[in-house]
Amino acid sequence: MLRWSAPLLCLVVLLGCAKPDLPATTVRAGSTEELAAFRADLGQDFSPAQLASIDTALQELQLAGMDRGLASAAARAAAMRETVHGKTVRAVEILGWQARRTRLLSEITQMSATLDADLKTRERLGAATALTVTNRIQNVQDILVKLRRLLAETEQQLGAWDAPPAV
Repeated sequence: MLRWSAPLLCLVVLLGCAKPDLPATTVRAGSTEELAAFRADLGQDFSPAQLASIDTALQELQLAGMDRGLASAAARAAAMRETVHGKTVRAVEILGWQARRTRLLSEITQMSATLDADLKTRERLGAATALTVTNRIQNVQDILVKLRRLLAETEQQLGAWDAPPAV
């Protein structure tokens, strides 16, 4: 009997030391304090790099509140907490990164319209185009490059999770 109890005790100790499964962890966000405690608990078990996608997702879900007409930061934070509370980390990541995709697509559409208008102005005015328009064209082109890169990274991450398109 003693021969079996030592290996069994070692197994129990090893299982007790195992890290939790981050994607399957249930998010606790019933209040601001509970979400802060949940995030602090995660920070004890996982590195900042491992938590980057959940942090991004939470931030994106708060930003999405602006599109829903939530004017105050507190209202956006409350809506985000209500959305994520009780879901798994992976489900929250997917929701947040889908919101990121939606935001990036919207920003690309808006910036593309600005660029098109400025390019038409430059075409119409030629050499008489104001320097501010010329500078804005360059700035918007640079921003669009960055937004498209971020969108590609977002699509890649969602694809790695086999996430369905946002509804």
